[in-house]
Amino acid sequence: MNIFLSWSGTRSRALAEVLHGWLQRVLGIKPFMSSEDIEKGQRWSDIITRSLEEHDVGIICVTPENTKSPWLLFEAGAISKNRENSRTIPLLLGLSPNELDGPLKGFQATTIQKKDVRSLVHNLAKLNGESKDVVDERFEMFWPKLENKVKEISKMVIPGNSATIQSVLSSISRYGLDEPQLGSQVSFGSGFESHMLYSVALEEAIDRLWIFGRKNRKLFDKEHRDHLIKLADRVKKGFDFRVLFLSIDSPKHVLDGAHLDEDFKLQLEHSQKQAWSSLEKVGLEPSKHCRAYNITRTMSMVIVDDAIVYAPIKVNNQGVAKRMTKASFSIINSTSPLGEELLESFQNQWEAAHSLPKPSA
Repeated sequence: MNIFLSWSGTRSRALAEVLHGWLQRVLGIKPFMSSEDIEKGQRWSDIITRSLEEHDVGIICVTPENTKSPWLLFEAGAISKNRENSRTIPLLLGLSPNELDGPLKGFQATTIQKKDVRSLVHNLAKLNGESKDVVDERFEMFWPKLENKVKEISKMVIPGNSATIQSVLSSISRYGLDEPQLGSQVSFGSGFESHMLYSVALEEAIDRLWIFGRKNRKLFDKEHRDHLIKLADRVKKGFDFRVLFLSIDSPKHVLDGAHLDEDFKLQLEHSQKQAWSSLEKVGLEPSKHCRAYNITRTMSMVIVDDAIVYAPIKVNNQGVAKRMTKASFSIINSTSPLGEELLESFQNQWEAAHSLPKPSA
C-alpha cells in the first residue's frame, strides 16, 4: 500500500507534515508528501504526476480555507481514478463532513478526532494486510503527540480572507518557495517578476489580470505562450487583461532612473516589440491591452482578481531603481485599505497612460 498526502495552504501543509512522520510510526509506512520527498532541483510537476499514478491511497488534508483549492481537487480526483481499488480520504480539520461541498463531498470523509483517526488507521492496516490489534498499541502510544500537534495547528492564524489569495499561495508553494511570513498580509523573501510568478498569475486569474511593470519581458516570453493562447479565448468572454509598460518616450530623467543598465531604453523597446508580436500571434489586439506611462514608479504590481501582489521600487544611492527580478514581495486583498489604494493607483495610471504604439519594423 502506498499513501499520498495531499495538502494546500499553511495549516493543511502543517497537518500533512505531522501525519508524514506519525503514520510511519503507527503503520510502518512512509507516505509521500511533496514538501518532504521532492529534492531541490527536481521537477516537482513530474514527480507529483508520477506519484499520483503510483499511489493507491490518498489522504487529503482539508481545512476551511482550502476546500476549493484547484490543486487539492486535482490530486483527489487523480488518485481516485488511477486504480480500481484506490481510496481517497478527505481528512478534515476545522469542519465537519456535512460542510464539504463540490467534488470532495463525493468521498467518505473523516475528522481529526481520536475515534475517527483510529478507524482510519484500522482501515489502512487492513489494506496493508495487518491486524488492527497489532496497530492499536502503537496508535495509543503515539496518539497524544498527534493530538497536541493538531491543537497547535488549529490555533494558527491564516493571513488574508480571500479565496484567490489562498489559491495563489497554494500555487506558489508548489514552485518551492519558503513558507510565507504570517501577519496582516503575506510576504515572501524573493521571487517577484520571475517566470514562476507570471505562471501563477496566468493560471489563477479568473476575472482579471492587471500588471504594472517596466519591461514586462518575462510575461511575454515563449515560456508563457500556451497561457497567452488560453488567455485570448477568455478575453473574448470578458476577461480583463491589462499591462502597463514604461514609455520609451518618457523624459530622460525617468528613463535614467528606471534601470541600472545603460542600454535600458533598447531593452525596453525590444520588450515592447516582443509583447506586441506575442499578443498579435494569439489573436489579441495589443493596443487594447497594453498602455505606456511616463512617470517614475514607486510600486510594481500584479493584480490577480482580488489579490494584489506588489513590491516597492528600491533605489540605489544614485536614485536609480534596482532590479525587481527575485525581489521580495507581498500579497494583500484588494478590499483591504492598502489594497484599495493600490487598486486605485493602478486605475489612475491606466487612465493617464496612452495606448502602446506599434513598434516600427
